[in-house]
Amino acid sequence: MSFIYNKKDAKCMWCKRTKNPHPDFTFETIPTKVFMSKKGREIELCLSCYENETKDLDKDSNFEERLDKKFEFLKILNL
Repeated sequence: MSFIYNKKDAKCMWCKRTKNPHPDFTFETIPTKVFMSKKGREIELCLSCYENETKDLDKDSNFEERLDKKFEFLKILNL
């Protein structure tokens, strides 16, 4: 899995971070990657949020469906 580093307009759609929180990389943007959801949405996630989303996946779960569910949930809450 390769994430993009130093992308000028990098912003995680889950946590809304743009700056790298690691103290050694204060002048870099957050590493992100754009994922395609099952419904065809492009969802940009930082490395940390990606790890949080995938750590609890079991073999019956689908990552792309999970992206859609969380996107719709955050949209309902206006976050």
